[in-house]
Amino acid sequence: MSESAESAESGGSGETRLGGFDAAGRTWVMGLFAVGGAVVGLVVPFVAGWVADLPWAPFQGPFRLVAETSAGWLSWGLPLAGLVVGLALALHTVHGTAILHVSDQQIRVEKRGQVVRVIRREQVDGVHRDGSTVVVESAEGRTLFSGELEGDKGEIRDALVRHGYPWESS
Repeated sequence: MSESAESAESGGSGETRLGGFDAAGRTWVMGLFAVGGAVVGLVVPFVAGWVADLPWAPFQGPFRLVAETSAGWLSWGLPLAGLVVGLALALHTVHGTAILHVSDQQIRVEKRGQVVRVIRREQVDGVHRDGSTVVVESAEGRTLFSGELEGDKGEIRDALVRHGYPWESS
């Protein structure tokens, strides 16, 4: 679902782009979140009706209100609201994903289209994975970057090694 490190090579700069979503990945995430939000909006009146019938459940008034008004505009309004909320969450997810621009001299960390950090090669003493998180550390043990990257784990490792960053197997 992420942009391939090989296809992300820039022509003359020798920079590799790691992470982020390609067009198919963005479409998949947007569709999944939109459908999920619409389904939640569709199911809310039924769940509210069920909860309103439980004698021990708190806030029965609001639950009953949602369950009883589902026949009107809320029958299409709640799924539509769920779809909009799902799309908003998808946009937040897609644009909030870290992208690393790796060259032999530095790693530029980008989020939401803005460079948030530049890590010079001489600062980096080790790069490794901690579960699904990529961690870049200095010689003093300071974490210079820690975040999840979209993409194939092998491609990410190969790209960093190709640019001369010390990969610690994990």
